[in-house]
Amino acid sequence: MEQRRKRGILAVSFGTSYEESCRRTIGALEEDFAGVFPYMPVKRAFTSAIIMRIWKERGVEISDTMGALAGMAEEGIEEVLIQPTHLLAGEEYEKLCAQAEGFRERFRRMEIGVPLLHEEEDLECVASFYASRFSREEGEALVLMGHGSRHENNAVYARLQDIWNRMGCKDVFLGTVEASPDLEEVIKQLRESGYRKVVLTPLMLVAGDHAHTDMAGDGPESWKSRLEEQGFQVRCVVRGMGEYPEIRGLYIRHLQKLEEKNTGVLYGVSVGPGDPELITLKAVRLIKECPVLAVPRTKGENTLALSIVKQAADIRGKEIVYTDFPMTRDKEVLDKNYDRIAGLLAEYLEKGQNVAMLNIGDISIYSTFSYVGERAARAGFPVRVCAGVPCFCDIAAKTGKPLVSGSQVLMVIPAGKEALDPYMELEGTKVLMKSGGKLENLRRYLEEKGLEDRAVIAGNCGLPGEHFLPASGEIPEGSSYFTTVVVK
Repeated sequence: MEQRRKRGILAVSFGTSYEESCRRTIGALEEDFAGVFPYMPVKRAFTSAIIMRIWKERGVEISDTMGALAGMAEEGIEEVLIQPTHLLAGEEYEKLCAQAEGFRERFRRMEIGVPLLHEEEDLECVASFYASRFSREEGEALVLMGHGSRHENNAVYARLQDIWNRMGCKDVFLGTVEASPDLEEVIKQLRESGYRKVVLTPLMLVAGDHAHTDMAGDGPESWKSRLEEQGFQVRCVVRGMGEYPEIRGLYIRHLQKLEEKNTGVLYGVSVGPGDPELITLKAVRLIKECPVLAVPRTKGENTLALSIVKQAADIRGKEIVYTDFPMTRDKEVLDKNYDRIAGLLAEYLEKGQNVAMLNIGDISIYSTFSYVGERAARAGFPVRVCAGVPCFCDIAAKTGKPLVSGSQVLMVIPAGKEALDPYMELEGTKVLMKSGGKLENLRRYLEEKGLEDRAVIAGNCGLPGEHFLPASGEIPEGSSYFTTVVVK
């Protein structure tokens, strides 16, 4: 399945002249983007002319928004997702948008994301993070330094403070360098609240000049010096917001939403081992929301995943797309079939329809979806995954035997692995999956190694005919593909 259009990501930042902080914040965020979106090149742009000039003097050329977009167009990128790293939709963001609009006609599709503190949900997440991330001693308050702006969206800072107040976080205060509330207002609030000790940290993506000089510097005008002059005991945490994975995760979520605009999303939905009560609430929601269900089907019209879903969700009115999978190990045959299925589902995604592809157990463990999802992502479609309950967790619950405890190790091994010795000789619990067709050979192996009394054979867990038997006992004939052996 070929890539339908060449896509790229442009991460636009104000910029910083502090090289190490740039690497730990902007660079880390760009690396995260590349990791989550592996089939899209990630480009960098700054909006500060002063910062770009400083880097140029060091021999490093960093483009502005227009230069970066021109370069992407020349590279043949047809769809560009622009994700700003700015906190507010202020003057810098408006400049970015205006510059980008001039290049819209050079791309088949151009989407511009929103800054970090744009939606109420984002504000709630940031407020919760800072309230819980910084431990405070008795009588110590957390003071955050924001940049501030004369733009009307400077009101975001007041909204953040309101959220902390509603949360009951009376020991969190926010001030800004260039707007309101300023440090004098923060000092007044600290005095009124009775605090004499302060943890000072920036509410800025990068710990640049404002953080090092205006906040934590030794000069008389720094926030640290002014607070100490007023009798406060101060400790500084000079870390930009971009250094925290939790904050970078919010930017990733923004970019994912941007990717999902004007196209369908392929969801890999785990439906658990068989018991419909083990389908997650998220899986049920996605199944209900997606107009198209992709249902794996094997020889004999076997649609087990669909039969499980029917017991947990009303799927009337859904379009059912059967994805037939040949039971073979021939890689060429399998690859052609994965291409065929991905192409089939792409027809719905192109029309903007979301597709939920069902998967037994948990989708991250030996799932066929991984092959289809990879092809869809490479072709340029958003792909998301919904986790589920794997069969071996259900086996542990039903047999009353924990898989691991303390520092024990858990290994998940395909039973068809040619050489089991390197794994079976290690300490820990072994889960041997897809054991049905190899059960007799596996039992003989366990007997030879003296492990049969430590092994449980689970057949059809959560399905009709479910059984849990010791490996040393008599095993029913015709064990199914859904047979798992747990060796403690």
